Amino acid sequence: MLMGLFIQALIFIGEVFLAFFIGCLFYWLFRKLRARFQARKGPPWYQTFADLIKLFSKKAIVPSISEGFIFITAPILSTIGYLIALSLIPLAPFPPIAWFAGDLIVVLYCLTIPSVAIILAGSSSSSPYGAIGASREASLMVASEIPFMISIITIAIHSKSLSLLEIMNLQLKEGAMVFRYPFATLAFIICLLAKLGRKPFDIADADTEIVAGPFTEYSGFLLAFFELSNALKWFILPAFGVSLFFTSNSLNFISFLLICLGLVFLISFLDAQNPRFRIEQAFRFYLTLAFALSVLDFIRALV
Repeated sequence: MLMGLFIQALIFIGEVFLAFFIGCLFYWLFRKLRARFQARKGPPWYQTFADLIKLFSKKAIVPSISEGFIFITAPILSTIGYLIALSLIPLAPFPPIAWFAGDLIVVLYCLTIPSVAIILAGSSSSSPYGAIGASREASLMVASEIPFMISIITIAIHSKSLSLLEIMNLQLKEGAMVFRYPFATLAFIICLLAKLGRKPFDIADADTEIVAGPFTEYSGFLLAFFELSNALKWFILPAFGVSLFFTSNSLNFISFLLICLGLVFLISFLDAQNPRFRIEQAFRFYLTLAFALSVLDFIRALV
């Protein structure tokens, strides 16, 4: 039993390194595509790795007027949320490291933790920029989580399961859910923009308005943990979307990555083409259009 746990731990460590490496490349690709769309050159492929190495080598400065424990814990909590989610998401054709009936609920909770961590980071920093950023993140989270959850629950109802692995196996038999529930898929992709913090929903850390929002007071290795979370989410969130909506009987790991790459390209294009929403515009958008799209397929699943 101990040997089995040791092997699983090694596999998970390898999976974390794979997710980190691919996530860094996906984030670089987003930055490169956005630059090209805007007639700029963009960063080299190793830029994210270099940034992380530099940040982890520097000392973090904790403001004396901040809530020290929460300020330090928030970025670590964000990374932990993504790591737990990674252990439960199947990477076709490989099953997840840990899975059980109802693991979909745990993944949803884990994907909410980073947003909560950003809110805690901004509100604990005692910075006006951080407080505004935390307030915006909280408003955006409330609005986007509703269609995000409904679109995923739609798939769970159709599959009669709360297990990601069983949902994937059903798609291997019946085909990808994107063809059966296109409106729920579209609502999910719209919500991915907010989860990834991309335009038109990069409101919480709008650099032209509030410097870096919740991250303004962060530096050194604490900021590095937020950057690490950012790299992980660029792989984990597309992988989660592929597991729910884009699995088919011809899916292998290469095609899995290609579909993830397609989502990254789509998000990059939307980011480059759209201006930033005001928070009330984003709130209204999610509770009208995105909500309506998710509910349409939710009703179809119930019927």
